[in-house]
Amino acid sequence: MSKKVTLEDVANESGLSISTVSRVLSGNGNTTSSRARRVFEAAQKLNYPVSSQITPLSMRTSINVALVVKHYTGEFFASLFEGFDKAMVDSKIKVNLISVSHTFSSPDMLAIYLANSQFDAAIIFLPDYSPKDYQDIIDLLPPHFPIVSIAPIANPVLDTITFDNYRGGHLVARHFDEQGYKRVGIVLGPGNKSEAMLRKNGFLDYVHHSQHMRLVWEYTGDYSIEQGKAAYLHYKNSDVMPEAIFFSNDTMSIGFTQSAIRDGVKLPEQLAIAGYDDLPICTLYTPTITSVHTPYDLLGKKTLELILDRLTEKKGIHHTGYTSLVPVILSIRESSGIENQC
Repeated sequence: MSKKVTLEDVANESGLSISTVSRVLSGNGNTTSSRARRVFEAAQKLNYPVSSQITPLSMRTSINVALVVKHYTGEFFASLFEGFDKAMVDSKIKVNLISVSHTFSSPDMLAIYLANSQFDAAIIFLPDYSPKDYQDIIDLLPPHFPIVSIAPIANPVLDTITFDNYRGGHLVARHFDEQGYKRVGIVLGPGNKSEAMLRKNGFLDYVHHSQHMRLVWEYTGDYSIEQGKAAYLHYKNSDVMPEAIFFSNDTMSIGFTQSAIRDGVKLPEQLAIAGYDDLPICTLYTPTITSVHTPYDLLGKKTLELILDRLTEKKGIHHTGYTSLVPVILSIRESSGIENQC
């Protein structure tokens, strides 16, 4: 039976006093970085158990980050997770999925869980949370615990990295204009979703400033495939029909397209469509669907870089609600024109 390693063993290996070793390994008191490194190197060599939270980042084999979402079945979350999976390549950071769909009924419960877990930081994608919910999480977390949001909200509390939703809507309207469509429509997302409003504003701002285009039809959905089908029925019974429609997400565009094709509508000859998120199904459908491409791997990379910076700073984190926008592009396909990207 092997002998249990003690603080005295670590002290002897590092050449430092037991009191110095104790301060370093408990995270209490101050000591020079060179002495602290000697202690951690000795502890690692002797396999002495050390909390990962106090081990210097340069000596850590991994950094554990929680990706907190309210998960629903569908391609959107699969694409989001894949983006972070790609961003972890050649990185010490390991992202762990935490869903609040069936647990953590309140922001307080989530914050307490994170504060008492072995996670070093958290990424939050909870667009249904209010500014007060986010503030409650901040107040209950330790001041040195990095947390970043990737969900846009109207009045951000957490520092946020998210896609440029306004630009996405603007790109679709510009594409419709370049294709010569004059009468256009839009299927909106939920009015309480900040990203839905930004996509709408980007699209409508371009349309209203265009000399050739006008908005002749709109419908408000909830991002579901059922609402895409309901939007088609509304379109079918409209007095004034658009030549091209922008959908605030791909799922609604798929529901609409299914119903339109069953009714014999030819795309894009009779109607052009474009969606948002560029989910894999857009390339598998017939016709292939034009959509705003959101690079989840770049979102993941930028978010993990910010997390790592916050961990390196080792000081209290003051959230200002600063928002950094990840650029989007338009993947143009058969539903609105020839395949290309702009």
